[in-house]
Amino acid sequence: MRVLRTSFLLAFTIFYGVSSIRRGFVYVLTYLSIPLAELFLIYIITRGDFVKFAIVGGLISVMANNGFSLIGDLVFLRLESRLQDLLVATSIGPSEYIMGLMLANLLYSSPGVILYVILALVYHVLNLINFIPLLVDITLLLFATSSIGFFLASLVPHTRYGWGLAGLLSSILTIIPPVFYPYTFLSKSLYVPLLVIPTTASAIFLQGITNLVNTSVEMLVVSFLVLLFESVLFFFLSVRFSRWRER
Repeated sequence: MRVLRTSFLLAFTIFYGVSSIRRGFVYVLTYLSIPLAELFLIYIITRGDFVKFAIVGGLISVMANNGFSLIGDLVFLRLESRLQDLLVATSIGPSEYIMGLMLANLLYSSPGVILYVILALVYHVLNLINFIPLLVDITLLLFATSSIGFFLASLVPHTRYGWGLAGLLSSILTIIPPVFYPYTFLSKSLYVPLLVIPTTASAIFLQGITNLVNTSVEMLVVSFLVLLFESVLFFFLSVRFSRWRER
């Protein structure tokens, strides 16, 4: 059983990750276009003063957008290609399906992640001390947004709604929260409630560990624990309450 699940994860990651890059590299450029455009605008408007925030925000945006984009992919695989129906008849469950899609998207996101890591090194945002915490943070963010995407995708009744919902969530949850600007621009009474949004928790933690904003240890711990808790909670909810078998 474990061999089957491991083989499925490996095969699905290659099928949906590697093949997507090879056959549709233009889509990699598409998901990179918005964060790169915002990086350019922020650089021009602030004359380079906030470019480090734009780099951190771009990395968060790439990971979150890939997680939310699962909504469109999952709806298509469920309603059009009927791949989910095939998996339901096997021992593969929703948890393996989510993990397979998440790993495939992580691989698919790798060009964008590598680009932003290079920019972070060039602008001295990333170093040996904060590399591991940053990697853990963006992995948890992908985990949380992918789980949200899977749950919502199971409720979407038509393919065209899936792509629209994915784009809407990506725009709202990466533009309005303090992802591309210092979270201290907001009052505490605003950014603390916004911590329930995974992109906000991720951004506060990253802005703190990269020393872009003077963040207390308490806020670092709280933002990380919120993101960790939400990743586990959303994964459990998506596996437990998503519509896996069609009635």
